[in-house]
Amino acid sequence: MATVTMQFGTELKDTPVGAYLSAFNPTNRREIYNRAATGVWNLVRRHFREIEPTHHRTANSFDPPATPTGYWEGAIKGTTKKYDANSATVTINQPGITRAEHELHIKAKSKLLTIPARPSPEAYGRRAREVALTERLFFAQTRSGVKMLATRDNVAASISRLLRRKPPKLERPRRASRTRPKKPDTGNLRPVFWLRSEVTVNRDEGILPTKAQITETATNEIAVGVRDFVLGRK
Repeated sequence: MATVTMQFGTELKDTPVGAYLSAFNPTNRREIYNRAATGVWNLVRRHFREIEPTHHRTANSFDPPATPTGYWEGAIKGTTKKYDANSATVTINQPGITRAEHELHIKAKSKLLTIPARPSPEAYGRRAREVALTERLFFAQTRSGVKMLATRDNVAASISRLLRRKPPKLERPRRASRTRPKKPDTGNLRPVFWLRSEVTVNRDEGILPTKAQITETATNEIAVGVRDFVLGRK
């Protein structure tokens, strides 16, 4: 599981706010860092909800558009917080979330990677073995060497017709015809998954709040917590 961790508090050590914090007992500092963790936790989860409507570009690039996988809802559920008397931490556990910090280079360990092909929206967000339950997949390769798992568009329709067909009546056996039987109509080849040994996913800083937003939120929450203790509001 890919993880992004944001820790804050230690950078305040040599600041006026940090000086006030050091004078508090551990219980009070823990409560203040709880405020900081909660503030950033809310910021990150709110950011995921805001970008979700505009970050279905991959799903929408299929024809017809594919069903979104619920990736951002998973990111919201995978965002957790923790705190103690010295710092606060917000962690995001979600596959691919580290592309906010750097590009991802994914290399196949044993088998080839399966990349959903644009003509096949049913492959988006699913494994090949899941698609194979409803689609007849087979290995194919283009003349240029591009490998794929493909299907034939009319296979499902042919199977459906066979299932609806009434069983044939029993007849006396006939002599075999000397003419060659017609080849079955196998339909048009349609790629379902491209097969790759490795892929690179571009960096996308926009999937997380900026560092400035995170730092500002944490610092403001800590400052408010310190102020409330100093003014006796706690």
